[in-house]
Amino acid sequence: MRPRRLDAGFTLLEMGITLAVMAILATLAVPGSAARIERARLESTAQTLAADLGNARLEAAQRGLPLHVQMQEGSNWCWAVSAQPGCDCSAPAACQIHRVDAGRGTRLKLLDAHSVQLDPGGIATPTPVATLQSGSGDRLRVSLTPLGRARLCLEASATRAVWRLPAC
Repeated sequence: MRPRRLDAGFTLLEMGITLAVMAILATLAVPGSAARIERARLESTAQTLAADLGNARLEAAQRGLPLHVQMQEGSNWCWAVSAQPGCDCSAPAACQIHRVDAGRGTRLKLLDAHSVQLDPGGIATPTPVATLQSGSGDRLRVSLTPLGRARLCLEASATRAVWRLPAC
């Protein structure tokens, strides 16, 4: 028979040190993950705008009528796809086919936004449509090619290496 050990387990001091080290590691990881979340939100919003432009282009061809994408710049940004020009996106309206707004708690801004008309033939004037900017200053530009396809590119970023998008 073996004698019973009285020192089995962890002491209160060892547990306290372990928890302190884990707390320090967690606080070091939070800023990096917050930046990743912000970059993901920026890229997701830019891809949503590009997808909405593509869907509007397809719907314009199906309807045989031009569709319009109206935008509002700033921190309370929005965009709306509509069948008539000048349909305001700041509030839901009957003239809108689809609408997206900034929502609450976002630090994204919509800069240099231009309204776009998508013709039934799929042809569009190649132009920068909008630039989206994160709270940390990263900027993605959404533009249209001559065939009306949306394209994303990285306009400015402090951390260019982490992006999978081409530079503008």
